[in-house]
Amino acid sequence: MRLIFLVFFLLLGLTNYGQVGFQWESDKDKIEIPFTFVDNLIIIPVEINNTKLNMLLDSGSEPSLIFSFPENDTIQLYNTKKIKISGLGNEEMAEGIYSDKNTANVSGFINRGFDLLVILDENLNFSSRIGIPVNGILGYSFFKNNIVQIDYQKKKITVYKDRKILEKRKIKSFTPLPISVVNDRAYLNVRAKLDEKEHNLKLLVDTGLGDGLWLFENEEIKSNANYFEDVLGEGIGGTVFGKKSRLDELQFSKFSFKSPLVCYPDTASYKQLRLIKNRNGSLGGAMLKRFSMIMDYKGEQLYLKKSVFYDDPFNYNMSGIEVQHGGIEWVKDELVRDSKPSNSLNANDLVFENSNLKYKFTLKPVYVIASIRKNSPAETAGLLIGDKILRIDRKSVGNLTKQIIDELLQSEDGKTIEVEIERKGIKKKVEFKLKKLL
Repeated sequence: MRLIFLVFFLLLGLTNYGQVGFQWESDKDKIEIPFTFVDNLIIIPVEINNTKLNMLLDSGSEPSLIFSFPENDTIQLYNTKKIKISGLGNEEMAEGIYSDKNTANVSGFINRGFDLLVILDENLNFSSRIGIPVNGILGYSFFKNNIVQIDYQKKKITVYKDRKILEKRKIKSFTPLPISVVNDRAYLNVRAKLDEKEHNLKLLVDTGLGDGLWLFENEEIKSNANYFEDVLGEGIGGTVFGKKSRLDELQFSKFSFKSPLVCYPDTASYKQLRLIKNRNGSLGGAMLKRFSMIMDYKGEQLYLKKSVFYDDPFNYNMSGIEVQHGGIEWVKDELVRDSKPSNSLNANDLVFENSNLKYKFTLKPVYVIASIRKNSPAETAGLLIGDKILRIDRKSVGNLTKQIIDELLQSEDGKTIEVEIERKGIKKKVEFKLKKLL
């Protein structure tokens, strides 16, 4: 599930929410913001009313939202009211708190009329799915007033004070593409070939989507016969199901991609959403990361230049399991007698010693199975949702990041994967082979 969380809102009882957007209050000509890049998503540091948060930068969402709070800290919110929210997923409603006239600060790029939602649902645990602490989502108000460059290769966002940057020589290396900005969201027209038929598509430029491409099926656009059903993500309304398949080709300007992956969300997952006229889907992080891009909302231009990820293959999870963090635990390792603590320990280590042995206890992450695709290799092997993973290919998962685990599960068709799990206190080993379906 490359997409971790989906945020398309229908706010009941709120027909209007004001977003002035971020304003320039710095004395610099540009502001540089480093980001963490994981699962094709951008995580940046944001201060809201002087409380430090980590937030996903999402050009396809507004208002912004908070779904968890930093440990040992509080946040003050202004002008709050309770509301009901419906989002991508099924038709279940969720409770939320709407708040406006807050202050959001991103390295000196400031919005003093910041609107946001607080989602009151503990089941929407974004951090456990992505593997790092994430407190919320920062929406498209970040982009609307200034020119923003996203460099996926350097993991850096640059916000420019004025439009003179577009006159610089370095911009000549970028390819300009026209976009349409509707309700402060950017849309790009692309051409796609599916079953040898050409289609002109209008796609939302969506940095908050982990997958590369989503399309909404209709009379003209339908998945071809070669697809498999999968869990695409978790929305406010519940789990989002759909199909995964491939297009013959996707093209915009001089850029062309053969056999890119495409997801078709189940119609029931988005039928209640207010989609703009002629929108066909979304262009997400797995595609956008292949470029360094400059977004100019006022000039309605998107500038693209190839990044080192341009020719990366369009891979997917061939095991059928999705893994998420299940917390942390102390793990005991035996140390040799002549080991030097100064060379082997860190802040999360504890050492206990008796006359014969010395033990090191280290805090390490716990991983559990969050979902399993039907009829997948993992399901056939007997794995279940909730199984605690101890080892993969004889490697302790406590020494692995979630990204490394994800890469292993999409590595090679036919590769044998050995998994050791714990279920109800009983340890068990299973094997299965990765199976390429597309």
